[in-house]
Amino acid sequence: MKSNFSITFISKSGSEILLHKLQTKSNSHRYFELDAFRGITVILMVICHFLFDLDYFGLWDMPYRFWPQQRYGFPITIMFIGIAGVSLSLAASKTKDAGTLTKKFIKRGAFLFAAGLLITAVTWIYPHDGAILFGVLHLIGISTILAVPFLLSFTKEAQDLGKYKEKAAWLIPLFFGIIVILLGEVVEKINGPIWLIPLGIHPYGFYSLDYEPLFPWFGVVLLGVAVGAWLYPRGVRRFSFEFLKNEPPFLKRVS
Repeated sequence: MKSNFSITFISKSGSEILLHKLQTKSNSHRYFELDAFRGITVILMVICHFLFDLDYFGLWDMPYRFWPQQRYGFPITIMFIGIAGVSLSLAASKTKDAGTLTKKFIKRGAFLFAAGLLITAVTWIYPHDGAILFGVLHLIGISTILAVPFLLSFTKEAQDLGKYKEKAAWLIPLFFGIIVILLGEVVEKINGPIWLIPLGIHPYGFYSLDYEPLFPWFGVVLLGVAVGAWLYPRGVRRFSFEFLKNEPPFLKRVS
C-alpha cells in the first residue's frame, strides 16, 4: 500500500493544476485568498509525500498512527476536492448564460474525465499493483457535469433577470451535499459489479491505488460550491480578506 502513495500524490496534484488553469482561463480576476489556500494545500501534500519518502527509503521507521496517507491524506483530499467546488461556483458566476455554462462545463468535465482515463491507462501498466479506476480526476470531471443544475442560477443572465437568490445559491448545494455524503455511508457497504465503482459500489475485495467515488465525494464538491456561493455571492467577495492580501509570494507561485 505504501508504494502507491506517489501515484496518488501525482493524481491529486495533477487535478489541482488542471482545475486552477481552467479557472484562470475563465476569470482573469485574482482571488489571492484562494491562491493562498491552494498553496497551503500543495505544501501539505508535499510534506505528506516527503514523510512517506523518509519511511519508504528506510530513513525513518514511521509508526502507523503517524502514517501520512492515513492521518493526513484524507483531509488533504477534502481540501483539494472542496476547492474544486469553490472554483466551479466562481466560474459559473462569470459565465454569460445557462447555455454557455452547460456547454463549457460539459466540455471541461469531459476533458478532466479523459485526463483521468489517461491516468487509469498509465497505472494499469505501472506499478503492476492495482490501478486508479476512479480517482480524483474522474470524480471532478463527472462532478463538473453533475453540478451544472446547481449552478445555472449563478450566471450573469440569471443575475440580471432576478433568478439568482443569494440564500438558495448556497443552501441548496449545502443540503444536497450533506445528503450525498450521508448516502456514502450506506453505499460503501454495498457490493456489486465493477461497472458501478463510480457510485461507490464495487465487488468484494476491490482494490484501487486511489478511489474517490461519487458517493460521498460529489457531496464534498457540492459543499465547495456552497462555500463558494456564500463567500462570493455573484462572484464578489463577501469579506475583504485583506489580511491575506500580502500573502507570502511563494504561496502564490506554489498555487
